[in-house]
Amino acid sequence: MRLSLWALALSSNLFFAATAAAQDRLVFVVDVIRHGDRTPLIDLPAVHHVWPQGLGQLTPAGMRQEAELGARLRSVYVDQQGLLPPSYTPGTMSVRSTDMDRTLMSAESFLMGLYPAQPVPIHTLPISGDTLLNPEAAGNKLDEALAREQSWKDLSSRLQPRFASWSRATGMAITTVDQLIFLRDTLMIDQRYHVPLPQALSEEDIQMILDEGSRIFLEKFSLTAPSTGRELLQSIAKDMQQASQEKSPLRYVLFFAHDTTLISQMSVLQAPLSSTPPYASRLNFALLDTGRKGFAIKVFYNDQPVKIPACGGTSCSLAQFAALAGQ
Repeated sequence: MRLSLWALALSSNLFFAATAAAQDRLVFVVDVIRHGDRTPLIDLPAVHHVWPQGLGQLTPAGMRQEAELGARLRSVYVDQQGLLPPSYTPGTMSVRSTDMDRTLMSAESFLMGLYPAQPVPIHTLPISGDTLLNPEAAGNKLDEALAREQSWKDLSSRLQPRFASWSRATGMAITTVDQLIFLRDTLMIDQRYHVPLPQALSEEDIQMILDEGSRIFLEKFSLTAPSTGRELLQSIAKDMQQASQEKSPLRYVLFFAHDTTLISQMSVLQAPLSSTPPYASRLNFALLDTGRKGFAIKVFYNDQPVKIPACGGTSCSLAQFAALAGQ
């Protein structure tokens, strides 16, 4: 963990050092961050396990991940770049989270690293109606979008013959690929925490569930990105356009959401992910004043530059970014 965080910090510092060398000025930032390490969303009847925090809850490890990320970004945004003031000042930043314990607690943990011992307001909406940050909100019409995708139907048909044996082995009724996604999630977390797995599942079965579940999960939110991820990208594009006028004290917009949010966003950016986002993953949108060349937007996923085909590389003009967002 320490080595990973050190590597991320070094990557960030190298990026911002290069930015400074080119005399680019960081004007505005949007970060979309996944919650930290959590417990499984469901329990398997065949191997019942009691999690002290309950199901689907942030763990102490997840709290540390977010607090360390907040402290690291404080060193960048406050100490190195001077984007944010040393102490929280109303109007300079906006924080929004989905209305779930694990994301709200991740936001709180992150903010303790960014602004220690200072309360910072966190805004939210009911999860079922949060079309901005929750791809599965009813208003995003996820199921309707999937129903139009033949590849999604083919996935379901191909795996159907395995469902009965996996149901018997786990005690969980598996009749759809969505349920397989939940099974994959539980097995992955149980493995990491050395929780016993169902004895009736062979190693081959477990690996297949992990591999296929991950692929299905990515496919689900990549295929539906035009309907589930467009609103957030449009919101970011609007914020970037307003920030370029430099008439507001707002410098930082911070969203706490889910792996589904990041998968949808990366697909809408035409840079789909090949693996599921780790806990505390960060999708960063940076608005830079490049001087005579005007403003540029650069996107980073876990500190790695994102190549955006619509912009012809890793840098977008405001007009290119607005067009990509469909504005």
